[in-house]
Amino acid sequence: MLVKDEVLQVLLSRKGECVSGQEIADSLSCSRMAVSKAVSQLQDDGFQISTQKGSGYVLDRADVLSPAVLSALFPIPVYAVRETSSTMIEAKDLLNKGVDAPFAVIAGRQDGGRGRLGRSFFSPEGGVYFSIVIPGRDIPSPDLLTISASLAASRAIERLTGFTTAIKWVNDIYINGRKVVGILTEGIVDMELSGLDKAIVGIGVNLSGNSSDIPYEIRDKMAFMYEEGKSPVTRGELASAITKELFALQGTRFIDEYRAKCFVIGLDVTVIKAGRERNGHAYGLDDNGHLLIEYPGGEKEALSSGEVSIRFR
Repeated sequence: MLVKDEVLQVLLSRKGECVSGQEIADSLSCSRMAVSKAVSQLQDDGFQISTQKGSGYVLDRADVLSPAVLSALFPIPVYAVRETSSTMIEAKDLLNKGVDAPFAVIAGRQDGGRGRLGRSFFSPEGGVYFSIVIPGRDIPSPDLLTISASLAASRAIERLTGFTTAIKWVNDIYINGRKVVGILTEGIVDMELSGLDKAIVGIGVNLSGNSSDIPYEIRDKMAFMYEEGKSPVTRGELASAITKELFALQGTRFIDEYRAKCFVIGLDVTVIKAGRERNGHAYGLDDNGHLLIEYPGGEKEALSSGEVSIRFR
């Protein structure tokens, strides 16, 4: 391990405390000059480390997507990249290279993020974008995986930030009427066993940023959780909290909690499915996570896929 990484581990274990350079040097069996050099390197990497003359160093904030920080937070192996076209593509590449699930891939920016139905997902600096690869054996109810991911994100955000969230069926998280989280799930089928081999859950969170950076055409629909300022929670902390919640939800009954957060229920909607649009009323959600729609004339459908938009009379 590099001296820089060893110094970071010491500062992380004493986060918020002042640690003398001599104490760090003694614990690592290196010189104070090596510690000073390592601290400068960490500051260049983006770590907020203040130097108190005659006292030592204080790690004020660790919102850096580094392996040392993330491995201490995540319940599963995690790979970090500063920027990528898509963390889902990165995850698939790692699978092809023989990396075993479960694991996660996290990035600070994407330039090719994807949403549902082939849409692009705006993924600017200041957000956190990650994909979680889960073995099929750990997913007892594959049909509910996307719904569980939505609820996991909702739970983690509310616990860490105090915001109240709402869920737009099936997988978007809203705060104050605007979208802050998007989720996309892909399954990998084992043809020999005719079952789910693995699933990749891609999650994008618009954590902090400037609202003026949002493309004009989606500015009334999307928002940053913390606009014009820094988030009190780091990207790694939020991503790891969502990951932990997602694994904890598997095999439990959570559909009632999801129903309570799903604001689409009870509203008139437009259903977009297979290129066709139909107006209807969302009157409920069944135990499989299907949105229950009643169309004019009395026809009913349990919607398992497709898109819904809110219809105002």
